[in-house]
Amino acid sequence: MVMYNNRIFCIILTLTLCISMIFQAAEAVDEVTLSTSSDIYYNGDHVVIFGNVSTFFENLPITIQIYHETNLVSVDQVPVAKDGTFVSSFYATGSKWKDEGTYTVRGQYTPTQIAETTFEFFSQAIDRSSAVFPVNIPNSGTFDVGYTVRGGEVKDVVMNQEHYSLVVETIMTSNGNIILKLPRDSFDAQNDDTDTTFIILISKQNNAADFTQVQYEEIAVSSDYRTIRIPLEEGDKWIEVIGTYVIPEFGSIVIVILVVAVSSAIIISKSKFSVRYN
Repeated sequence: MVMYNNRIFCIILTLTLCISMIFQAAEAVDEVTLSTSSDIYYNGDHVVIFGNVSTFFENLPITIQIYHETNLVSVDQVPVAKDGTFVSSFYATGSKWKDEGTYTVRGQYTPTQIAETTFEFFSQAIDRSSAVFPVNIPNSGTFDVGYTVRGGEVKDVVMNQEHYSLVVETIMTSNGNIILKLPRDSFDAQNDDTDTTFIILISKQNNAADFTQVQYEEIAVSSDYRTIRIPLEEGDKWIEVIGTYVIPEFGSIVIVILVVAVSSAIIISKSKFSVRYN
């Protein structure tokens, strides 16, 4: 009798483990990938959302929802192709597209196949331009910095090897901002493998006494990029973004050295050096 009970126990245990492994495997493959055609949209743009489901079910659409904070802005049910791909487009205009900021896209296919992503939305589309600017690496080609600017245009982006920085030349005809998409493998700010803040300096004249430190907003972070938004004023011409790392050829510096260097600049020009947007 004892041997019989032990066999029953072993069978039940084996079945339990098998069922658990099956559910874990199902959860592992039940995934949704979700992307947008751009990180930034403006009033009147078409927000294109696309992706893939790992497990396809015949005649089952995926539900796409767009939120601003807790407010539902738009929703759509999209058919999924047999290869698992899907695409949807939303026209970003109307009474619900009135708030600027971060919008969240949520895609749900099944109770276990859910994904989210975000994008930035601005209500005004005037005086803006977007592009990717190739930054020259001495004797080593280029790397790309993506940007969107409102209120002006970008003329040039260069490296400053001494400061471990990028210098952006702009022509600002009104107050606005610039959004920079910075590739981590070429330019970053870290301390002990942990993200730290960039130092942002603005100048209208490109001389040491005129540079002003400004605050910025980090609007997106991934393993490949850091995307930051910097406020600008009419007449701003030079933006210096100081990090701790500029491509392998020029190595890295610790944040302590960076802070000391910038602090020295502040002391030298303290009569004219100020911080905007406290």
